Amino acid sequence: MIEHQAINHSHQPKLKLGSESISQSINQIITFIAGSSNTKSMVSKNNYNVHVKDESMRVEARCCRLRLRQGEGQDCHTLQGASCGDRCERSDHPGRKDTANDHFQIYSIILWCTEVYYVYAGAILFIATVSAGITLHETRKNLKQLNEIARYTCNVNVLRGGSTELVNSSRLVPGDIVELQNSLILPCDFTLLNGTIVLNESMLTGESIPVTKYPLTECAGDNLSVNGEINKRCAISGGTKVVKTQCLPGERILAMVTRTGWTTTKGELVLSMLYPKETNFKFFQQSIKFLLVLCSIALVGFSISVWRMIKNGTEVNEVIVRSLDLITIVVPPALPMAQSVGQGFSILRLKAQSIFCISPPRVSMGGKIEVFCFDKTGTLTEDGLDLMGVLPSYSQNFGEMVKDIGRMTGPLFLTLATCHTLAYIEDKVSGDPLEEKIFESTKAHLDDNHPHYKAAIRLDVKRETFSETKHFPIPTNEIEQCLEIGLVEKFEFQSALQRMSVIIRGHGLQGKDLAIVKGSPEKIKALSVASSLPSDYDSVLDQYTKKGYRVLAAGYKDYQMPNDRTKDEIRDEVECDLHFLGFIIMENKIKPQTPPALQVLKKANIRLIMVTGDNVLTGVSVASECGLILDDRIIFMSEVSNGVISWRDCSSNPSAMPYKLDPVSLTIEGSDNEDFVLAVTGDAWKILYDDKVKIGPNITFTRLLQKGHVFARMTPDQKQNLVEDLIAANLYVGMCGDGANDCGALKAAHVGISLSLAEASIAAPFTSTVTDVSCTHKLIREGRASLAVSFKLFQFIGMYSLIQFTTVILLYLKSDVLGNYQYLYQDLWMIFPLVIFMGRTEPCSKLSVKRPSSRLISPAVIGSLFVHVALTAGFQSIIFVFVQKEKWYTPSSDDGIISYVVTSLFLYGNFQYLIMCFIYSFGKPFLKLMYTNKLLFGWFLLNVVTTTLLLVIPNKPLYKFFQLEHDLPAGWMNWVYKLLILLAINIVLSIGLEYLIIFIKQQTSAKNKKNKQARAREHLIKSIQFAEDNI
Repeated sequence: MIEHQAINHSHQPKLKLGSESISQSINQIITFIAGSSNTKSMVSKNNYNVHVKDESMRVEARCCRLRLRQGEGQDCHTLQGASCGDRCERSDHPGRKDTANDHFQIYSIILWCTEVYYVYAGAILFIATVSAGITLHETRKNLKQLNEIARYTCNVNVLRGGSTELVNSSRLVPGDIVELQNSLILPCDFTLLNGTIVLNESMLTGESIPVTKYPLTECAGDNLSVNGEINKRCAISGGTKVVKTQCLPGERILAMVTRTGWTTTKGELVLSMLYPKETNFKFFQQSIKFLLVLCSIALVGFSISVWRMIKNGTEVNEVIVRSLDLITIVVPPALPMAQSVGQGFSILRLKAQSIFCISPPRVSMGGKIEVFCFDKTGTLTEDGLDLMGVLPSYSQNFGEMVKDIGRMTGPLFLTLATCHTLAYIEDKVSGDPLEEKIFESTKAHLDDNHPHYKAAIRLDVKRETFSETKHFPIPTNEIEQCLEIGLVEKFEFQSALQRMSVIIRGHGLQGKDLAIVKGSPEKIKALSVASSLPSDYDSVLDQYTKKGYRVLAAGYKDYQMPNDRTKDEIRDEVECDLHFLGFIIMENKIKPQTPPALQVLKKANIRLIMVTGDNVLTGVSVASECGLILDDRIIFMSEVSNGVISWRDCSSNPSAMPYKLDPVSLTIEGSDNEDFVLAVTGDAWKILYDDKVKIGPNITFTRLLQKGHVFARMTPDQKQNLVEDLIAANLYVGMCGDGANDCGALKAAHVGISLSLAEASIAAPFTSTVTDVSCTHKLIREGRASLAVSFKLFQFIGMYSLIQFTTVILLYLKSDVLGNYQYLYQDLWMIFPLVIFMGRTEPCSKLSVKRPSSRLISPAVIGSLFVHVALTAGFQSIIFVFVQKEKWYTPSSDDGIISYVVTSLFLYGNFQYLIMCFIYSFGKPFLKLMYTNKLLFGWFLLNVVTTTLLLVIPNKPLYKFFQLEHDLPAGWMNWVYKLLILLAINIVLSIGLEYLIIFIKQQTSAKNKKNKQARAREHLIKSIQFAEDNI
């Protein structure tokens, strides 16, 4: 029976769910029940009869229920599973990517057997079998782990046929009404129908902060759709855990199944792991083109060799076999490994630094990062906020700051004690850490199981005199004297609204309810009556936000709870015409690791951006303090009035003349000074973003992306939009965050890093359990090392195949071939270990300004390839010609292996491989020097020794074993000396030409960079002129 699944993320960092080996078999192991992705239902206000809008969904639900009642559950799952299968059957199934490689290996082994290369074919077959066995073992282990984490079923009470029956969750279908209980892990998506529940959504968001869900009839208004995108406050996702339930005495908590299987939120997350977003990375795209370049070079030699073998009278079948053998040389089996070996070692090193990866291709992309975006709270600053104090307002004047909250009275104190969405879970008050700190300061007690209210607050100390000495628009003495203060209604915080509110009532005080609202100072100011606002509201706010404090504001009003309003309508009435109460000031300290980590990134010329939901001046202050914005930069802050954006200089000395910014071109008026940055508010972003969507990119929006360094009061969607637009501007973008509000941006970025100690956000391809931003430059260093290693390995393996190809082509001219053990020596003793060990080269400790190229098809790479191919082929040709001119030279034996030509080219070719290994092991400024990689350097020296000994000390048994010419003439050592002289010249020329290519590349890059900057400046001037002409 197919089962629903839930995900427990405690083991998530250990899995490499994005890897091909796991994805290839994973869909055969894990199966979900499929539900309709377009399920739309309505619930009557008077009862909970389900009316499914979609006709096909209605028929499907009826059929399933009928079969369930008749005990034919499997047929139901077949019906449900059909749409699942359609969704699963994707053309980009990762398992198909390995098919061509597998067929090529089989083709190679069969071909080598026909050429009597039994030993070599057997060695390759053994290695392939062992590798496949290890892969199978790792895949099976990971699948078992994933199965344990993902598979989940439970028994639930379902209302069917007018009665309750206990059924397995695998038999649920959309439209079923289920009873929810404490500690239940939900098997699919639901809509809450009655009561209130508190959920732990850490599986989905990475945050263990409890989330409260409300019944559909309270939060949906006239639109009773169960679509979670429409009514999020009543939507419940599968995989989350019910930690608390609240309902009237005698009632049960009921919810309706809306989605099952792949269509659930959890199912979509699992799909995103099985089929991760394809990364259109230039390096991966050009690797195929690089292979085509190798083939084009080899095609010339291939044609010559076929022509020469036919001319020499070689049999047709042997010509065909040898020609096919050339393909296995030109397309080296180790080439695909070049893409993954560097990534693999980088992932291991990241893991050792507590940075876990579930999307290996993203590692190399990290090496190209140009812009890094950071959340503020919990990322750049400490996780927790400390309550510094409150600044009350009396009669339009701010009073003195109060730090001893426990001795306060009045409506501002009631705000601290009652305006929150905390819950009492597992014998402690739980919720948003900020609200926890505020509530703890009041020393009040919370009872969220009250029979008459949603929750009740009991004040620890009686308040008597203080509020009598101060004048408040609405006195609160009576409420404060009550034994209990009931929370009649709660409206949770919403990012889009930037506020939350409650309606409170003193126990026994009918008709004297109060509405209290808490939120951002900008929103509370807009919602408050002007007569209650102090004249210095903005200046006092600026005073604290410029120092980096997080400031909340509060207001209140009289409100009588009506009976004929929906919850949304009540909220609209509550959150308006407020009397301003004062500021709540929170201190958020910068993490000590933040400034040095950001300094490393800035020195590498990586642009840093803060994206926060906090106040813009707080963001600017924190950005300046941690070094994200340099002290000498002019800072312009956006201000919106009646839909019009203006820019205010918030960094200049008040006594000096402020700079002015043109609102269209975003340039300083009367100056070409570009040393300024923009601090953008969410409302300004919305206006400019909407304009961009309507009319397309414009100079203002482009300049905003170029100069924006602080983006404040940004909603989660706006954070994601910013990242996507930076990527659309052809920038490689990283994102570092720690909360659910960062999930969209983490997914959208090329590299997303989630900071989490426990359950990492499933949205991010990287998770750092060391919760500071030092992980960013560590990841970038490893990304650059991975990309640089991949480049070097591609070049080295390409040269290895072409050097060997040159050797074989020259031998084919004499109808000779390399022997079994000669291939084994070169491929398995030399090349294979060197390739693996080259991947272990660690990144440089210093992050350079220069970024590695991602273009394999570039003048530098292809130029280096052609130069070295020509050079190595030239020296081999010299040896091929001159060995035949030696007096002692005799033609080869009948088998075409044991000959002076084969021996000379084999011995010399080995040195050419080592020369290429030495040249392509140099990777500064991204990789450490070769000698720091002890395994590579040691194996390289070992090969130098063995290859030199094989040349200068001819040993007859050893030569015989390697199928070399062992009956050597007296003049052989003179020939060896000539080979050594040629080798010395070859080394000098190869290294010299490579360094010349690097020098030319550097000069060309510097020139192109200057030209690019000049063109960008010229384009900016033309765009500004065009914008001014069209105003």
